[in-house]
Amino acid sequence: MKATVKRRLINFNSTLIGQAHKNPLLDTRQYEVELKDGTMDAYFANVIAENLYSQVDSEGKELLAFKEICDHRENARAISIQDCYDISRNGNRTPKRTTVGWELLIEWRDRSTAWGPLKDLKDTNP
Repeated sequence: MKATVKRRLINFNSTLIGQAHKNPLLDTRQYEVELKDGTMDAYFANVIAENLYSQVDSEGKELLAFKEICDHRENARAISIQDCYDISRNGNRTPKRTTVGWELLIEWRDRSTAWGPLKDLKDTNP
């Protein structure tokens, strides 16, 4: 889930809600979070941390794991059926091996969707 942490929540006495703890399971701090659709919601610090850690690998690099491939399309750069074979001197036909011009609609883990070139997805998910 993509969201933006806005601020720490306060109670009716204007004191901060929750207490920090070195054990994340016992950390009771609460934060106001703006979700992708613009709505605001309250989340505990451990839920925010769990979400962040689920999006990175052991080296801290962002993981862009997708949930599923929803659709595909070709654009003007895709090879037509008439041009999809190479013909050798002896007349043998071999298919051209290319992903140029093909795009996939991906649903990401945060439920957002985006079109991307097949070559990029092929390289990241062999």
